[in-house]
Amino acid sequence: MKKNIIILHTDQQRFDSLGCNGNSSARTEHINALASEGCNFSRHITANSVCMPSRASLMTGLYVPGHGVSSNGIPLWRRDNGCEDKHNSTFKRIFGVSVKDKIPTMADIMGENGYRTALFGKIHLEPHLSDRSYDFFESYSRWEEEDAVTDAKPYYGFQTRKLILGHGEQPCGFNRGHYGRWLHKNFPDVIDKVFPGEDANTKDGSISNDIYMSNLTPEQHNSMWLADEVSQYLEKNKDSDEPTFMFVGYPDPHHPFTPPKEIAKEFVDLPLPGFSDKKNIVGGKPQAVADAMNSFSVESDDLTKAYRYTSASVHLIDKSVGIIVDKLKQLGIYDDTIIIFTSDHGDFLGDLDMICKTDLAFHNLLHVPFILKPAADHVEIPKKIDTAMSNVDVLPTLLSMVGIKPDDYLQGIDILSPKAKHNTPMATCFSASGKNRNITLYDDNYRYTYYLDSEEEELYDHRTDYQELINLATNATPEMGSLCEKFKSSVLKKHVESDNGLFNHYSLW
Repeated sequence: MKKNIIILHTDQQRFDSLGCNGNSSARTEHINALASEGCNFSRHITANSVCMPSRASLMTGLYVPGHGVSSNGIPLWRRDNGCEDKHNSTFKRIFGVSVKDKIPTMADIMGENGYRTALFGKIHLEPHLSDRSYDFFESYSRWEEEDAVTDAKPYYGFQTRKLILGHGEQPCGFNRGHYGRWLHKNFPDVIDKVFPGEDANTKDGSISNDIYMSNLTPEQHNSMWLADEVSQYLEKNKDSDEPTFMFVGYPDPHHPFTPPKEIAKEFVDLPLPGFSDKKNIVGGKPQAVADAMNSFSVESDDLTKAYRYTSASVHLIDKSVGIIVDKLKQLGIYDDTIIIFTSDHGDFLGDLDMICKTDLAFHNLLHVPFILKPAADHVEIPKKIDTAMSNVDVLPTLLSMVGIKPDDYLQGIDILSPKAKHNTPMATCFSASGKNRNITLYDDNYRYTYYLDSEEEELYDHRTDYQELINLATNATPEMGSLCEKFKSSVLKKHVESDNGLFNHYSLW
């Protein structure tokens, strides 16, 4: 019998936010336990530094040029989910028979191979801010309507789905998915005490106003709602002969930084890490990076609070993970369940006096946790793997683990196979404006980035410079210059090869 699969997926969580990844102040006992029972990957790299492109890569096993979601706001192509504008005569002509109906997701593939598929929380494969006419199920405009909660159409291959839309206190809004409706129905008195705004930085345009303790209790918070919904689903389907494939999407610890007051108070004196310091930069940065350092720089008091409140949010996620794990054990299916814990991208969170994220290559944005707890009878795997891997590699790895042959079009690899030894994950970080196009390649030691428009380069040796303060591509020695040339050739080749045209489609957002 195929094993159950549960992906526990957070939003904007750094690699070093967990106790099992060296953070001595982190309170993440349940996630740490998963790492101790499975394999902890020390060099897991996302295919993009912001939400939607990274999530599309995880779900499809394709790099950004392969699936086309190059920026936030671009939906993952699917003909029946609103991507094809039926009201526009031009689009009626160009979406012909040669355009495939969809890019298959993990849920599509698992469903076709006998799995029950379920989605709980944030998936973010469609734009939240789109106009109602596009009929995107994840748009706030769709959730203004009463019947959204009863809409039972499969969604990107998920037969069951209960959504959370937004971050911070935003999911508390009536138009923010199933969680928002649940909160309005069960805790109407709390609605006037939260701020379900349209987007981050909406209160007065300052990040300071998006760093505060929430009036939600932990039991009312979406992290705990997810634990309850997942537990109910597992209980309901405990006697099913079909295995479960489940994606659990936590909106936290993404900004706004608003953990419940009850939890946040426990972290107000949390020790701070040694943030990377601008004064220690050697060799300079590309102009786009220098500009970002100015744009995302905030006051130290804000950085301190944001770091501590993020730690509080991660702790609440850990509590939720513990509840889900306990439920699996109670039902006697823990040993038959593959569990993954990971995230879509990181956060500056104090490094270089910066906060949040942007569509440029920074190691603290691209480097995220990846923990794999296999089923008990799976062939033994190492406790730790230091080989560089991408979230593009997750789908082919899972398919191999449950005995499903990966399709040839997948661009990731089985990270547990011998061919993973020399893996070089790629990150493509193109902004929606088309400016500052940059492509990155990792190996087990280095991060290399090439800027297509300015021809600037970055090269960092993570063995000696984890904080990326010494740009070896600037005034490079002959040895480093040769290495840059090798990386540049490899990254451009990989980028072109990934744009294979298999899923020719058009993006409307």
